[in-house]
Amino acid sequence: MTNSKELIGKRIKLIQMNDDPNPIESGTMGTITHVGWDVINVDWDNGRKLGVVMGVDRYEIMESTPDPLPPNNFLVFSGNI
Repeated sequence: MTNSKELIGKRIKLIQMNDDPNPIESGTMGTITHVGWDVINVDWDNGRKLGVVMGVDRYEIMESTPDPLPPNNFLVFSGNI
């Protein structure tokens, strides 16, 4: 498994949350804030903060992709070239 510190800041997508009386809706995205013994704590995009239980809940940790360049990114030269 990946080092838990490497997971902090990664995006996560919930597939299914089991055994919670008020579960996060399936398909919700969030950001991993802490990884414990068997719980991944998440700040969900819907404003909630709730952990997923490893081996119980179903989720997908998204692979990070490089940030694209901002639109109209170009160099400007001033003076003689």
